[in-house]
Amino acid sequence: MHFDKIKANPTKRLFINILTQDVLLKPAILDLIDNSIDSYTRKKFQDRRKIEIIANVNEFSIFDDCGGIALDILKEQVFRFGSKVDKLDNPTLGMYGIGLKRSIFKLGKKIKLETHDGVDYSLMDLNVTEWEKDDNSWEIPFETEKIDLVDQKAYTKISVSELTSETSNKLNSDVFINDLIETIKRSYCLIMKDNIDIYINNNKLVPLELYVSQDDNYKPSVILDNYDGISIRVICFIEPSKGTRLKNAINERGWNLFCNNRLILANDISELTGWKGSKDDMTSLPKYHSLFNEFRGMVFLIANNPFKLPLNTSKTGLNTENENYHYILNLMVKAARPIIDYIYEKNSKESEEIQVIEQQIADKDDVTFIAKPIDIINFNSNVVFKAPDVKAKAIPKATITYSKDKKLVETLMDKLNAGSYKEVGEKTFDYYMLNEM
Repeated sequence: MHFDKIKANPTKRLFINILTQDVLLKPAILDLIDNSIDSYTRKKFQDRRKIEIIANVNEFSIFDDCGGIALDILKEQVFRFGSKVDKLDNPTLGMYGIGLKRSIFKLGKKIKLETHDGVDYSLMDLNVTEWEKDDNSWEIPFETEKIDLVDQKAYTKISVSELTSETSNKLNSDVFINDLIETIKRSYCLIMKDNIDIYINNNKLVPLELYVSQDDNYKPSVILDNYDGISIRVICFIEPSKGTRLKNAINERGWNLFCNNRLILANDISELTGWKGSKDDMTSLPKYHSLFNEFRGMVFLIANNPFKLPLNTSKTGLNTENENYHYILNLMVKAARPIIDYIYEKNSKESEEIQVIEQQIADKDDVTFIAKPIDIINFNSNVVFKAPDVKAKAIPKATITYSKDKKLVETLMDKLNAGSYKEVGEKTFDYYMLNEM
């Protein structure tokens, strides 16, 4: 009998298509920024460094002076599909060893990578169209030599040309570029504040601000915890409808969740962050309603092992199958619930006294509700939510009566989940007061 072998190795074209089909361009670009930041973090730099991005219809490039890529790492790991598990002793974001490859293959067909780690200079020039023709060899040629760095920090630069039509069209769009800029300013606000400057098309970006609104009458709800190698910090607070607010701020509503100082969820009001229950369900938060527009929640997760973090592979959301997701979510609900209950009470039909309390506070000349910029590290202990506590006076009441088309009222009644015509009137009145006054 004659024995032979059946070929079962994938084609490069299929592999690249599978690798890139589910990732969008903006997350792909953020993955490249993450790689630069991970390099900075692993090398434990303390001084400020920079990341420079050029993005236009013909080319995409990203340069950083965050330490370069060592020769052995470039040769053995950077372009391997799947990562080796290195020593996990720094809060990085790279996990599966696919981010860099997926991103550059998503961008275009000609890829140039040059890097200097302070010892070795290396250059890789890859024509993807030619490389993918040979499915038997997955190796990528590159050049290397020892060259001294002169008046320059160790660096990496990746340039991509012969862009895909999708990439070229988007990078030629001011709408896309502006959206990318705002996403970067938001996603890396903590990193840009403390460690790294980021430029796009030669313009230095100003990070959005992160702050907590508080004063003597309102205190945030803060829970600190450590679980399974994750440092957890949950901060919830009331954003005043009146008073001093900061411009250029992140917190607009709902939850903002950071993993290793990178914003993963922004202004989230979905079931993913617990908004799925009812007023009386203490195991979750109520389904989101404009009633809760003044609620703000922030979560900060730090872990040396990024696999512990409840991240999806593209870092655009949470992995609910991660074993730590539900523990963290329970802490979020626990921190938020006192504020949600307060908002419910304040806006219920029995809430007149609380509204008077707030009005009395607002009327005092010596009391203002100011959104104070603070550093997150200032919250180093648990804090119990505090709301105004002064005696209220009775509020004169008025009865409103009017008639409308019954079918329209019943349609609205269904939309508002109201149990009576009276409740329809109350809810529409409350909606106007919350959103139009």
